[in-house]
Amino acid sequence: MNGAFDRISEKINRKMNITKTNILTYASLLLAGIILGWLFFGGSHDHNDHSGHDHSSVESSSEVWTCSMHPTVREDGPGSCPICGMDLIRASSEAREDDYSMVMTESSIRLANIQTTPVIREIPKKELTLPGRITVDERRISYVTAHFEGRIHDVKIDFTGAPIRRGDVMATIYSQEVVSAQRELLEAHRNRERSPGMYESVVRKFKLWEFTDQQIQQIIDRGEVKTHMEIISPVDGYVMVRNVVFDQHVNEGTVIYEVANLDNLWVILEAYEEDINWISTGDTIQFRTRSNPGRTYEAVVDYIDPTFNPAKRTIRVRADIANSNHQLRPDMLVTGFLSAEQREEKLMVPVSSVLWTGPRSLVYVKDTGADTPRFMVREVDLGLRSGDYYVIEGGLEEGEEVVFNGAFRVDSEFQLADRFSMMNRQPSSGAVPAGHQHGAADRGGASSRGDLESFVDVPDDFRAKLTEAIEIYITGKDALVQSDLTAAQDGFEQFGNKL
Repeated sequence: MNGAFDRISEKINRKMNITKTNILTYASLLLAGIILGWLFFGGSHDHNDHSGHDHSSVESSSEVWTCSMHPTVREDGPGSCPICGMDLIRASSEAREDDYSMVMTESSIRLANIQTTPVIREIPKKELTLPGRITVDERRISYVTAHFEGRIHDVKIDFTGAPIRRGDVMATIYSQEVVSAQRELLEAHRNRERSPGMYESVVRKFKLWEFTDQQIQQIIDRGEVKTHMEIISPVDGYVMVRNVVFDQHVNEGTVIYEVANLDNLWVILEAYEEDINWISTGDTIQFRTRSNPGRTYEAVVDYIDPTFNPAKRTIRVRADIANSNHQLRPDMLVTGFLSAEQREEKLMVPVSSVLWTGPRSLVYVKDTGADTPRFMVREVDLGLRSGDYYVIEGGLEEGEEVVFNGAFRVDSEFQLADRFSMMNRQPSSGAVPAGHQHGAADRGGASSRGDLESFVDVPDDFRAKLTEAIEIYITGKDALVQSDLTAAQDGFEQFGNKL
């Protein structure tokens, strides 16, 4: 055995300058070889004599001995861990365990780097970043429509985006219907004293065609029919759509132009599903544009769409923004920011504390009243996510200590002990082997145990040195996980020298 370890040590010393990937590969193989070797060659005489061994005595004994690396090991006296060979240490005689709790030693907690934090009660807050764009306020779009059949004669506004003022001529149109109506108007005006109702009826027809009082009066003052009538802009703004060209025939109801007032615009932001409960009408949002990233604009949310976009899985959030100086333009891309908070205080735990499996959410709670560290598993009702915290709607109380670092390691110990855990909803069902396990010697059958009897007498001095070497290896492994290549190389070099 010593010759094998010497050869392993020599290889480690030659490979100290290898890359990070190779370090992880060879170190993992090396540790696996050591553990497997110890499973076959470790142990003590106390663990090979099973005659009269009553497992139930472990539970009822006043003293319980466990392994700092494998807290699932429970023995009724001192000895060596049947898994890794480390010396067992005394656990508290008052420690209580059931299908929903487990006692761990201080040493195992330090090695697993398990850390806890209290459950806090605060007002949940969240900073949202929402992509979006500037759009035209649909309520400020005016549609210039042909109210009678005719032919466009002169197109005054001949391009999209043209600025226009209210009362400006946009185009002229010839319509036989309008020519006839002008004759009726002139005749009714001459006879308005005798037939005032007829005159009012003809004037009303022109107003329904959206002729202004000024245009009607011009026809009367002129005293003759005008063949080409002017189409007048009803508002100030910009031409967003132009649907006509010279000499085009239009029917009644044809939209000729669309004119938008850009003094007020919409900011349309896309909110993701998980963010929608943080947004309400009346919230103030801030946003920036790419054209002027140094300036921050403010707007107020006045509408949230009732349905999600099925393609993007987002919902539109709308806010109004004044734009009298016209610095903002439709279709500009913006990035919105919203500082949201709930109205009441809630219980919260770090996100890393929660083990989420879809329908279930688990946390591990430390029993602060126990002499020996004891952890209990709890199912909790999750609420909103608030930054790096989850809101807890039920299952915990303020001030309880929950595991926020190493929760998966605690959960794995619960699984190995066949107790309630993330992947085990039926504790003590026998689905996971648990309890007092003696490693490969028990699984190998009677003939294997007989073959190994000559290897069980390992000197305590060697066992202590091997334990020290493993601790040095764990230090190098942790440095490698933290991407500290120099410390990892130093650790593995010391590990090799120790071997």
